[in-house]
Amino acid sequence: MNGVPIGADKCYGKSELSTRVDENIQIGFGKLPEVNSEPHFEVLRQWLAHCDYSTSENVKKHSTCQNVSQRRYSYNLTKKDLPSRLIEVGAKGDTRVYLRRTKPDNTGKWLALSHRWGPQPHLCTTVETLEIHLTVGIAFDALPPTFRDAVTVTRAVGCRYLWIDSLCIVQGEGGDFNEEAKRMPQVYSGAYCVLAASRAANHYAGFLHPRQDRDCVALQQGDQPPFYICENIDDFNAHVLESDLNRRGWVLQEHALARRTVFFTDYQTYFECGEGVRCETMMTMKKYVGIPCLTPLVAVWQDALSPNLSRCFPPHLFQPKQSPSTHTLL
Repeated sequence: MNGVPIGADKCYGKSELSTRVDENIQIGFGKLPEVNSEPHFEVLRQWLAHCDYSTSENVKKHSTCQNVSQRRYSYNLTKKDLPSRLIEVGAKGDTRVYLRRTKPDNTGKWLALSHRWGPQPHLCTTVETLEIHLTVGIAFDALPPTFRDAVTVTRAVGCRYLWIDSLCIVQGEGGDFNEEAKRMPQVYSGAYCVLAASRAANHYAGFLHPRQDRDCVALQQGDQPPFYICENIDDFNAHVLESDLNRRGWVLQEHALARRTVFFTDYQTYFECGEGVRCETMMTMKKYVGIPCLTPLVAVWQDALSPNLSRCFPPHLFQPKQSPSTHTLL
């Protein structure tokens, strides 16, 4: 299982190798793209493009993935419901990002980050730093790795804006956390996509560093291109649903409200939308089960913007998060 090619005749005991593939065998990448590479980002772009693609059949399949204002069972997401502030990420190579205030007539799309804060210090917007973040901006290199990686992905998928709670909500004394916390359902349900840093333990861990390799055997006959038999690493339940990130009650809400989410794990990247879950290995899971404390996701999506979210979740999950000045968010 070390990736060294093995002659197909030795493996099968004959010199001829059949090219017919059993329909039950999963076909996918022999080696996953390097994380934080252009091929890796192209996979993300293709996932989003497939979900966006508007044919009559696809819209039917992805009806829960459409913009909130297009859903037949939800209230309209008007321009006033855009997040109060967003991070303008700029383009690849830009050395600064800027916090922007939105106005009722602003339009556009944004990504939202779902992450663990971890121990202090935290990079936050406070009353003292608000104007600096709005006018001078924040140096890209000064962002903690988890935020920096989120900016990198946002740029790579062609989105202009990113929402991160600690930067887009004014934290601490004199801040507006209590008011902005009420808008969290709109932030996550209205986001073009949510980025879930499942593998990042805190702001400083990042999620675009190298992942664990999977074992594989390369089979090759003569000068023919090799093909690979690889370890099955598709485990959405263990890698995502049972991850440390997903154990936080607030993240449970973010997961349920999101139209679609990209999960960055130690093994591969997953994409979840209304149709199911796509794995970076090219496996597709149409549906899954076993989410603790959740009613069926259709009911969650249907009631996602209802003022009475307790119909979908245990009430204790929606106690307001405390500002970092009084409580450390884990």
